[in-house]
Amino acid sequence: MELLQLEYFERVARYGSVSKAAAELCISQPSLSGAILRLEKELGLPLFERSHRRMLLTSYGEYFLSVTREILRLLKASRLSFEMQLPLRVSVAFHIYNEEVFRLVHAFQGLRPEVEFDIHGGVMSSPVSLHSFDFVVCNSNTEFKQPMERLRVMPQGYYVVLPRSHPLAERESVGILELQGEPLCFLQKEDGSFEAAYQFCIDSGFIPKCVFTTNNPFYKFRYLSYGRAAGLVPSGWPGAYDAFPGLTAVPIRGYGHSSDIWFCWRSEAPLSEAARDFLAFVRAGLAPAALDSF
Repeated sequence: MELLQLEYFERVARYGSVSKAAAELCISQPSLSGAILRLEKELGLPLFERSHRRMLLTSYGEYFLSVTREILRLLKASRLSFEMQLPLRVSVAFHIYNEEVFRLVHAFQGLRPEVEFDIHGGVMSSPVSLHSFDFVVCNSNTEFKQPMERLRVMPQGYYVVLPRSHPLAERESVGILELQGEPLCFLQKEDGSFEAAYQFCIDSGFIPKCVFTTNNPFYKFRYLSYGRAAGLVPSGWPGAYDAFPGLTAVPIRGYGHSSDIWFCWRSEAPLSEAARDFLAFVRAGLAPAALDSF
């Protein structure tokens, strides 16, 4: 039996509804229902009488609820003095950078300055345990070892970052083959492999003219800022480059891979109050894209 199961049980009993409890806990209904079923199996008795409208406590469920609430009360009392000394903190791992989510972090702190953010930018760095963060920003190809909830941020695409003096800089979009022969800058991992944009060029029919490589996105940005090369960046990056006076980001035509950028969190792990507030803020900020979430 896990403490998390007790917290889930108490919340379902409070609302008499899996859907309402799941919404408040920010987890999926199947994950919550599964946790309650596992608890009942371990106890050997049903806790609820289920109907299509409500979850009604059995007589044993009412007894177990009183025990559960006492356990949670004692636990909360033991935590209170310790937690009051800790700052409110939300952690986000950017497995792929996205300017829109980063902007929402800044906007949320403007409203809630007492909340601290721990941001990990693991774009080209060594692997980290993504499950140790409250939220992960990633693309559709990212694999997790635990069930995750997902909110769609935007479709994955590519932009080309160019000096504003470049002939292609005033275009509404650029065909990928128009970059053949252009001096390009790429990120390269410590194992020698390039970022996905390099393979994108090869899949499009040409070997890119690579004049500069680095394992650090900041150094790629600085090199591009000198105006001696162009660079391919995923959708979600252009806002950072557009803010630089000498650069502009133009959408690329011809990207044929089906992928999206997602804002993710663990299905079966409770979020702190600050993290739940930030999730609600992100949902509102990504409202059009959220229509495609699941």
